[in-house]
Amino acid sequence: MLYRYPDYYDRFACIADRCEETCCAGWQIVIDEDALEKYREKLSGKKDDRIDWEEGVFCQSGEKRCTFLNDRNLCDMYIEWGEEYLCETCRRYPRHIEEFENIREYTLSLSCPEAAQIILGNREKVTFIEKEDELEEEDEEFDDLLFSMLADVREVLYEILQNRKLGIRQRILLLLDVTEKCQEKIDEDDIFAINDVIEKYSHDEKKEPVLEDASNYEKSLARFQMLFQMELLNDLWADMTDEAAELVYGGGESVYRKEHHEFETWLAVHYKDYDIILEQILVYFISTYFCGAVYDGGMTGKTQIAVTSLVCINEMLFARWKKNGKELDFSDIVTIAYMYSRELEHSDVNLELFSGAE
Repeated sequence: MLYRYPDYYDRFACIADRCEETCCAGWQIVIDEDALEKYREKLSGKKDDRIDWEEGVFCQSGEKRCTFLNDRNLCDMYIEWGEEYLCETCRRYPRHIEEFENIREYTLSLSCPEAAQIILGNREKVTFIEKEDELEEEDEEFDDLLFSMLADVREVLYEILQNRKLGIRQRILLLLDVTEKCQEKIDEDDIFAINDVIEKYSHDEKKEPVLEDASNYEKSLARFQMLFQMELLNDLWADMTDEAAELVYGGGESVYRKEHHEFETWLAVHYKDYDIILEQILVYFISTYFCGAVYDGGMTGKTQIAVTSLVCINEMLFARWKKNGKELDFSDIVTIAYMYSRELEHSDVNLELFSGAE
């Protein structure tokens, strides 16, 4: 078995009640069967209203808080029973695993504030560490060839996204260009032709210049409007997106272009590494979801998750900058990023929606 994870993976350590948020509220926590059996044995037939035995989930109190979560934002199960009784979800989060035949890809979830600090605070180009053991598995339905091609394309995408000689918009357009061309080959059942696309985009000197997208306003608006089609997990997020929509788009296209230019000029002076933060966001979403296209053939859909996420986070930050009196700090960036991630990545409905974005 091959295990792959980003170089910052082992830097995470939960800060518990010192965290500005909690991972035990806002969504239903599903309990795995092994944990449920442990709870039955622990309780020896006694009733515990904190567990919904029929649904296999933890019950929730006000504000969708797990009933084991106390008023200090600490877990009473952990305190009363010990770490060994945590279910798989609670034990693992914010560590995220994507599973492929004989491969496990790990990352930290952007939806955790502390993990977001690590991901977005990283100023180096992310590299991926690999370890291997003797475990093997076999899945006759797994498409090894397609996965191999996807992994090769992803390496090219990393190269493009981490090419700091290019502006972030040009990197995004190249990202879309590569995946659209590769998707055409998949749709035409000509998978080996993906190698030609890989070869064309594998080296800086072979990349064709890309013009700025003249319809940036219309495309940004269309992507941002997808926030209002999402399954809502947090009422506060709904209030924030309503406010941001008015701040960003309420004045129309001409005002948007003028103020966005001012925002970008301010960033160039006061936040010189902002493009690196956007780079880290794109690399995060590509590394997490891109190779999942092996299960549905939707390469461009995985890319759209990354690009739409970047646009939405950036526009929410533009709104925060305006609201703050044209100021923005790193804590604003972390907050917007993790709150957005919670809405997107903790809902299969929302991930499916965003994979169909144009």
